[in-house]
Amino acid sequence: MRILQLCHKPPRPSTDGGCRAMDALTRGLIASGEHEIKVLTAATAKHPFLADKMDADYLQATNIESVHLDTRLNKLDALSNLVTGDSYNITRFFSLDFENILTDILRKTAFDVVIFESLFTAPYLRTVRKFCDGSVILRAHNIEHRIWKHLARETKPLTKRIYLRWLADRLEEYEINIMSDFDCIAAISEDDKRHFEELGCTVPVHVLPFGLDSAELPPASHGPVDHIFHLGAMDWRPNIQGIDWFIGNVWPLVMQQMPSAKLCLAGRNFPKDVPWKQVANIEILGEVANAWDMMTGEGIMIIPLLSGSGMRIKAIEAMAGGRPVVSTTIGMEGIEGNDREHFHLADSPEEFAGRIVEILSNPEEAEAIGERSRAFVLEHFENQSLVNRLLHELEHSETL
Repeated sequence: MRILQLCHKPPRPSTDGGCRAMDALTRGLIASGEHEIKVLTAATAKHPFLADKMDADYLQATNIESVHLDTRLNKLDALSNLVTGDSYNITRFFSLDFENILTDILRKTAFDVVIFESLFTAPYLRTVRKFCDGSVILRAHNIEHRIWKHLARETKPLTKRIYLRWLADRLEEYEINIMSDFDCIAAISEDDKRHFEELGCTVPVHVLPFGLDSAELPPASHGPVDHIFHLGAMDWRPNIQGIDWFIGNVWPLVMQQMPSAKLCLAGRNFPKDVPWKQVANIEILGEVANAWDMMTGEGIMIIPLLSGSGMRIKAIEAMAGGRPVVSTTIGMEGIEGNDREHFHLADSPEEFAGRIVEILSNPEEAEAIGERSRAFVLEHFENQSLVNRLLHELEHSETL
């Protein structure tokens, strides 16, 4: 098949979970050896297109092109959307330049399938329908409006909370109206599939979780745990919100029981005036050269998310590295493992601190849960198997 993959940010370099999810699908399609792939991606100030950081084989296999979009916050546009009722989250990703290049591509090549990576590429559905007779698939990384509803609920300033709620409502309206205009949806988890169906989706919903290439995984870490770590971009609101909650409510409880405990915070785009530098036993690492060094080190990964949807790819990667994970329930959505067997769930400060102290105090169990979680990931999240399963389901559902 000829497959066009539309991305709202460059899949490579894979700097965050969304990039890695898109890249995993591309790699799976290429590795099958049966399909011709074309990637068209938006590029932004936050996610620039860096061809020099992509290997030659990838550039050739994907024939990738990029179009720069200015998605930075524009107060005038935001005010305009308040008047029109449009979703500002979505309109920021529409560009006439992108539409023109997409139109030119569709006129030159007849594609069998067009994959829309995330809801933010959906504004181009009308263009694809106009110039392409192939099947159109929405690859839903999240149910986007759920993230914004969670954020609004957890935001304290009244004016900001009202505005976030308005954004969430507009995004929900758009998401519900557009989802059944695709031929099918590839949700990232069984939880999200169920939510799409509850929202009234009338097209088939398949499941394509994030997958890892087992042959490329580094060896798992073995040995005692000696610190806690968080890895995540600090320009994403749910991460900031979660770390604020953890440091303000959980960390003092951990320090009461284990005064020598250490917390390492890593990820891109930490603000210069980060307030956590002055908190005892916290080290701000910023962006790390190789995330796998942390995923296979001697730490406990924490995922203190209070808002989100979809699947946390960093959870899959930490488990694959043999790391114990302590997370809120939201942080482990989409991963069908068992609490205390493959990870630890905790939603209150007392529970969260207790699970951390429990693991730090029991090195044998820390190593055992790391081994069980790695085996679980290798069994359930092998990338090529997941991509092949999706293609098989699509073929037999007559979507393609």
